[in-house]
Amino acid sequence: MTGHGVLILVSVYLPPKKKLLRSDIEAPFALEDDVILFGDLNSKITNWKCNYSNSNGREMVALAEDLHFNIITLLTPTHYLNDVNRRPDILDIALMKGVALKLSCVEPLKCINSNHRPVLMRLGSPSWDCPPAVKTMTNWQKVSTVLEEIDTPILNSIPNDIVSTDDIGNVIGTLTNHIRTVVDDSSRTVSANSVRKELPRNVKKTDKGKKRCFAPSEQIPYM
Repeated sequence: MTGHGVLILVSVYLPPKKKLLRSDIEAPFALEDDVILFGDLNSKITNWKCNYSNSNGREMVALAEDLHFNIITLLTPTHYLNDVNRRPDILDIALMKGVALKLSCVEPLKCINSNHRPVLMRLGSPSWDCPPAVKTMTNWQKVSTVLEEIDTPILNSIPNDIVSTDDIGNVIGTLTNHIRTVVDDSSRTVSANSVRKELPRNVKKTDKGKKRCFAPSEQIPYM
């Protein structure tokens, strides 16, 4: 990763009935200075929004203080049991040590084929805190006006009879491209610090007329 040294990523799993040992955590962290352990460690603490605390969770907290690593937890469950009488719980956590990256997000992904949801974690450079240099401004009134026009070559290319799923896909693609083109044509890039909005043409003419009326007499030519 640009601007960062060697980063070791370790996918970990601790079976529910296995006791968490100091060596389980100490050995991976000995690989490099910058290490992330991520996975199902079956270590639970109610402070992490888990349903209950267990011995592995309490041991994990003690190891974090002793070995000086950070524990990154989720706010929503990652494990949904088939038993409706049991509440979903959080099984996955991340352990980070020496990582000079900003945590953007850590969240479970929706996966209806499994009761244990995969987890996405995004990390980025601390420079992400810097505001963007430019921004895009869109004239939505212009977009609305253009989209109201139905007699256009692109829309006329859509067949009247749509009989198959392929036809539906083609129509969706055509409409999507049309809307994207209209929005792009109605947008412009400006400096991120710019807060000034461009005045409509008729307002500009009125403003020029006012300036002329209130100009000093010596600036107005005699007829």
